[in-house]
Amino acid sequence: MRTLSLVKAGIASTVQDSGRAGHLQLGIPPSGAMDSAALRYGQYRLHHRADEAAIEMAYADAALIATQDIRVCVTGAPVVLRVDDQTVDALAIQHVKAGQLLSVKAQTTGIYSYLHVGGGVDTARVFNSRSTSPREGIGGLHGRYLRDGDEIPLGDDAGLCGYSAPKLSTVVERDTLTLRYIPCFQHGQMPDVLHQSLRSETFRVTTQANRMGVTLDGPRLETGIEALLSEATCYGAIQIPPDGRPIALLNDRQTVGGYPKAGAIIASDCQRLAQSRPGQAVKFQPCTLAEADRIAWLEQHYHEAQLA
Repeated sequence: MRTLSLVKAGIASTVQDSGRAGHLQLGIPPSGAMDSAALRYGQYRLHHRADEAAIEMAYADAALIATQDIRVCVTGAPVVLRVDDQTVDALAIQHVKAGQLLSVKAQTTGIYSYLHVGGGVDTARVFNSRSTSPREGIGGLHGRYLRDGDEIPLGDDAGLCGYSAPKLSTVVERDTLTLRYIPCFQHGQMPDVLHQSLRSETFRVTTQANRMGVTLDGPRLETGIEALLSEATCYGAIQIPPDGRPIALLNDRQTVGGYPKAGAIIASDCQRLAQSRPGQAVKFQPCTLAEADRIAWLEQHYHEAQLA
């Protein structure tokens, strides 16, 4: 069996593909790559079939040794990539020989980087996905974050020629990140002053950010809603707990919740938020369903054109 020996796992590395859909009613979140665009770019680079799993690294600080010769590339947040003691181009497909040490180190922008290996990560599928959901203990390698000393199984590499790097990235330095959202859920029950604050004030990403969601700091938002029955959540939901600091729910969110929600951030902006480091300024901008559909169509068309 082809494997990768994990010498150093880093603080929060997991196996992820595009996630598992259709199981929220069982209390199982979709999980999947926090930056799904970066996952697709890596699959494209190595000529993988759709939905091949990769290793997602938060603030990458990993070291691995291959048992056989492998092809690798890294997408998502920029990294410094080394083979043994030699720094190599992290944007190019690298051929790493058996026994060589591959190290991946984060740079100063973005959070989530993806190590793609020819043949993909070949852990068992759970509910039709290899994605790790640590809270539920399913998927990935033993349903948990990767640890030093883990042996990661790899699929067979067809060895097809890789494609050149597409000029696509969600990791772009911005003074202010605009989060477009669809007003929904309890939006109509909240006071006008909350909506005015949400639309006009600047918030900042806090250190309370992970695969479940991102807490934002800014003016205290008072919903005026004292009690609410638990209901299903969605990707990007803007949850407002009693402390008044909004939380954007992401891939590993709880499937139901009882906090009021002002709306839902569109998917592409959720990925940009997930890649934003603490201190990043953000502003909210409402949009209609029609506008959200148009944005999704345009971005999908652009990605497909770049990856054609």
